[in-house]
Amino acid sequence: MRSSWVISFLALGANAQTISECPLLGPAFPAPTALSKSDIFLRATESLTLQLKEAIDNGSLPSTSFSVQVFSGQENHSAFSFSHTDGGVVNGSVGVQEVNEDSVFRIGSISKLWTMFLYMTLNGTKYFQDPVAQYVPELRTNHKAKHTRDAIDYVQWHDVTIGELASHQAGILRDYAFGDLGLQWTALQAQGFPPLPKSDQLTCESAYACGRKQFFDGVFRARPLAATSHTPLYSNAGYQILGYALEAIAKADYEDILIDRLIKPLNLTRSGLQPQPQFGVIPSNETYSWFNYTVGDENPAGGVFSSSKDMATVGRAILSSALVDPAITRRWLKPATHTSSLQHSVGAPWEIYSFTTDSRRVDLYSKAGDIGVYSSFIGLSPDYNAGFTVLLAGDSNPHQMTATVAEMIADLVLPTLEEVARIQASQRFAGTYSLSRDGSNSSITITADDGPGLKITEWISNSVDMFETLMALEKMTDRTALSIRLQPNGLQTAGRTSFSAVIHAASSASNAGPILSSCLSWILLDSFVYGNIGLTEFEFELDDNGDAAAISPRALRITIPRV
Repeated sequence: MRSSWVISFLALGANAQTISECPLLGPAFPAPTALSKSDIFLRATESLTLQLKEAIDNGSLPSTSFSVQVFSGQENHSAFSFSHTDGGVVNGSVGVQEVNEDSVFRIGSISKLWTMFLYMTLNGTKYFQDPVAQYVPELRTNHKAKHTRDAIDYVQWHDVTIGELASHQAGILRDYAFGDLGLQWTALQAQGFPPLPKSDQLTCESAYACGRKQFFDGVFRARPLAATSHTPLYSNAGYQILGYALEAIAKADYEDILIDRLIKPLNLTRSGLQPQPQFGVIPSNETYSWFNYTVGDENPAGGVFSSSKDMATVGRAILSSALVDPAITRRWLKPATHTSSLQHSVGAPWEIYSFTTDSRRVDLYSKAGDIGVYSSFIGLSPDYNAGFTVLLAGDSNPHQMTATVAEMIADLVLPTLEEVARIQASQRFAGTYSLSRDGSNSSITITADDGPGLKITEWISNSVDMFETLMALEKMTDRTALSIRLQPNGLQTAGRTSFSAVIHAASSASNAGPILSSCLSWILLDSFVYGNIGLTEFEFELDDNGDAAAISPRALRITIPRV
């Protein structure tokens, strides 16, 4: 039964696949190292500098000051830095007159990422399945039997988990009071709105004037927008509640948790909840820019100040698992739900954008933030162990300006990182591995071409061509259609690193739909096993420089030296 199931799926992949390669999700090569010393990367950043300057000169980035960092999780400094100062900052009444990597911006909703990072330092996703009401007493004491019977008018707080709040799947209100048109209800009657009943009038002038009691009074009067885990719906209020839960878990004030678990350990000298106007990027003045606007209990959702240097430090700390176990980091850097866009998923609180390069998907785990004239972005690529951040202040659609700069960086840097990774992998692993003994020979030849992963072009075991063996196993007749590529699988130890062989029968494109045309490598990887070891398991022995000294196709119980 199992063999026929495997063969049927192999046939499906061979007959219906619409792409020439079918890689596993994840990196095609080991992440690039020493970016700041790579000639290819340095040339790319020279081009990026020219593009940024051209965008400034031609008016594509009007009235904006910003600071950019590109960084690697493997280095303790940024690989690229660029800052620009607009006249609004130069002529401002307070703050810096020249923007650099230490200049302070408001980062708005990137604060949510910092809040989730704090959760990760407290045993990661351990609490994600817990009802948030377990940690926030207001959510328990407000619950009444009639609420359970009426899911349209009342949020079912006993069902809402910390993980659903973290990934915007609680189905609750976006904000309480902030931006509510009811603050101007008398003036809006002329625009067709009815008089606002006293019971529906806001109890505070804005979200940032609300205390904890007023906030929950408003939250409990708000209807749910959707059932839990029905669809992602962005919620600042959800992260305010997560802040209360975090304080209960850590038994400390949010600001103290932030200082003790992130700011001090990472030496984030320009970050925190308190404005530092002497270091601030402040167009015009503090009031106009919202630099001095106090967000109160919504700090976990949008109250953090930071610099591009500190943001890069946070990004490196996440990528390198500096403060948490690597297993927690991998678990965290995963989507929790889709959106209606095929290129955009949601995590906790990741906004995940999918790019396509060399017939494979590269995910950018990002978070954006906006408050006042400030807009910010951070993007992390686990595949490349690298990321970038953009902090911006401007009068003219700052969110659009930040998105423009972020896309400019991603479009140039991601393909560059792929190329650097490919070249470094070629230097470390490509070549011929050969061994002759007992009258037979075994050899493997590896190259790094334009496809995803290291390509095996020749594989001989005990004088037998393994391509012919695999063709027989896969019931293939066309040798040219058989592709064997090695991808890193994240398993490594001192002096050894492991790869998975993606054995794929390429085919011509067809008009098949997603069921017939799906890439099935993730299903088929461990299909052929010899003595409890898969034919797809490969291991490299490394020398003192980290370069391959030998390769072991583990199912064949042999280690073949590099020649």
